[in-house]
Amino acid sequence: MTKTSIKLGVVGCGFASGDLHGPGYVSNDEIDLVGFTDRLRNFEKKTVPMAERYGVKAYRDLDEMLEDDTIEAIDICVMEPGHYENAKKALLAGKHVLCEKAFTDNLEKAKELVQIARDKNLKLMVVYNYRYMESVMELKRRIDAGEFGELTFISICGHGYTFHHSIDLLRYLCGEVTSVSGQFTIDGKPFLYPLGDWVYTAPFAKAAIFRFENGALGTITGSDKVATDFPLMSLTYAGTKAQAAYPNLIGDMDHLAEEGSMFNKALPLLLKDFANAILNDTAPPVTGIDGLRALELEDAIYRSNNSGTTIKPYLIINGQ
Repeated sequence: MTKTSIKLGVVGCGFASGDLHGPGYVSNDEIDLVGFTDRLRNFEKKTVPMAERYGVKAYRDLDEMLEDDTIEAIDICVMEPGHYENAKKALLAGKHVLCEKAFTDNLEKAKELVQIARDKNLKLMVVYNYRYMESVMELKRRIDAGEFGELTFISICGHGYTFHHSIDLLRYLCGEVTSVSGQFTIDGKPFLYPLGDWVYTAPFAKAAIFRFENGALGTITGSDKVATDFPLMSLTYAGTKAQAAYPNLIGDMDHLAEEGSMFNKALPLLLKDFANAILNDTAPPVTGIDGLRALELEDAIYRSNNSGTTIKPYLIINGQ
């Protein structure tokens, strides 16, 4: 009998899993949601209520979840500092992994996770869900159809929250990057992150210039400290035949989780692709390598700012 669904466990009981990924768990026949877990100290406060919300099991911690042999895959929805440890545990336990962005907090950790998944023949996918926004899918179809001719430039502007995604979209839409230069400013004042209780010091503003393999240029500009009710991202794509401008590519932060939002339409498509990659033993559309290369480009921006030089991304140029 052909297998038609995967059994999935979720790590993290916050906004990402409950409000953004949640609709995808419910709407996809390819996903059989088994349960949730979080930090042990959050069991009664977060894990149990989230499990009850979706009518599934509450696991006291990740170790208990990984002992459940029925679970085939883990969706990691914790804050970025927890991605590496949880993903590594899951992979070493023989589970396929879907990991929120940014993939890890440094390149060496990302390379290790990619290698473990490769050695154990497991699927490793990163949640770059902006690829699944209706406007992005439309733009990608037009690019692949040759409507724009040869790329001349791409420009993305948005909230700092989208910076990881902006870098991924550059690669997805335009190909590999051969050099990066960037600058950012920091005012040193921690602030409350709009989507939760994570307090951190973020760049006041960031700007980067990318050169692609064909010589075309791309730019990304953004800031974490701007209003959340304006469009999260705008994009202009120009080629030798045509140009397209998207002043509101993905919606605004204040309405991310609303029913019918672009986010709530995109994530179920991504989750379906993750499940189908496991069921059909195919490569996920957004691989661990994609997560690693996006991370290398972000690292290059910071190194360029600190050194005042243009950075050539070693891993990308050397096909790693």
